[in-house]
Amino acid sequence: MTITIEEVAGFLNLPIQGTAVVLPLVSNKAEFCRFTGLKESVLQGADQNIEAKFLFDRFALRDGFERHRGDFSFTSKETWNRKRVCVYGLVMTGTFFFPRKDKKIAFKLTRILYDLFLGINDRPCSIIPTILADIFIACTTCQKGKKFFCGSNLILHIWGMEHFMRRPAISSSLPMFAYNWITTHHKRINRDSLPCNASEFVDFLKNVTDQNIRWVLDWTDCTKPILRTQASEFILLLGTQGITAYAPKRFLRQLGRTQEIPPVLDMSEVTIIFNWGMCPNQIPMKDRIIDAWVTLSDDVSFRYIPELKQKGLTTSQYEDWVGGSAAQEIQDEPFEEVKKLKAIIEAKDKEILQLSKSAEAYKGMAEQSKQLYENERGRRQELKRKCAELYDQTECVRIPYARETKDSVLDRFRSFGNLVRNRLRDMM
Repeated sequence: MTITIEEVAGFLNLPIQGTAVVLPLVSNKAEFCRFTGLKESVLQGADQNIEAKFLFDRFALRDGFERHRGDFSFTSKETWNRKRVCVYGLVMTGTFFFPRKDKKIAFKLTRILYDLFLGINDRPCSIIPTILADIFIACTTCQKGKKFFCGSNLILHIWGMEHFMRRPAISSSLPMFAYNWITTHHKRINRDSLPCNASEFVDFLKNVTDQNIRWVLDWTDCTKPILRTQASEFILLLGTQGITAYAPKRFLRQLGRTQEIPPVLDMSEVTIIFNWGMCPNQIPMKDRIIDAWVTLSDDVSFRYIPELKQKGLTTSQYEDWVGGSAAQEIQDEPFEEVKKLKAIIEAKDKEILQLSKSAEAYKGMAEQSKQLYENERGRRQELKRKCAELYDQTECVRIPYARETKDSVLDRFRSFGNLVRNRLRDMM
């Protein structure tokens, strides 16, 4: 099973057919400021991203314009009200669709929002392929050991819950369009048997059967799905993190069709992950991506039968093919998987060892600092005691004895001076 274009589009109630491709070219600070109406001087030190709270304080609060009037390049509150919508879209996009590990909002998303709000060549744009591409690339990079999921993990999570944890008592006649699938998600999910952690989820997926799966989601439009382009059996998807291939004939059951043996395609050469998660100005295969999106089509050889869409039907040839593929993978992959696991374990051991050494070093420094503090404290106490003694001696010197001769007074002062010099020498 694979998350599909139709599933994401239906969930978000966004169009696909007739839309233009979003080109997630990197935006700079100047373009971000034009989009939001903020002065560049306010963003000193921010080169590629900004805290969401910074935007919240200036655009979300009702008195944000009055409190931060000097931060804006405009003077009209009407303009501020218009900009609030743009900034809200920017923050939601950067939080839920294209998250960052540091939880900041990337300037590079500005161009995407421009395309969504204004369109390209008088055509509306769709963010669906961009979201889907980043999800696929995040799955690929996490398989290779990356710790942060750089795609929309919330959409992927809801997708999995709706397929595997949907309550059977929910009506199947829910409206296809103009229905808020997001706010009603919790009503459709059976949380009684929800796995609590990753290992439990893996065990659950290993034991799940066809009868427990919701093959076609409630909002999936199966009437005319995207199954190919005019020139290829797969569709190139361009995301903010890279380019990946989408082969819908591998998961026809999710589109209400009988699963047959899919075309065997080598898509490794068209999978590209951008350096630093930044789309280059010269997008690889740009014309090919745009042409493919213009020529999206169904495939009439795969019939849609509404009455059978939840059956998850496959052909016997497919069962033999997938069984043979799985057996071959079991023979070929264990050694590679063991090597990967060993590499991960060795890296973890090195990380733990380094952390242990750092902890010991910091512990030694803490003990040394504590000893220095105790020594300094004792020294201060000793200085305080000696100063008190000098003070007492000063009182004795200041008051002359009755009938004391001049020489005696001078000797006493001389002795006190020697005492002070000796004490000061000891204190140095």
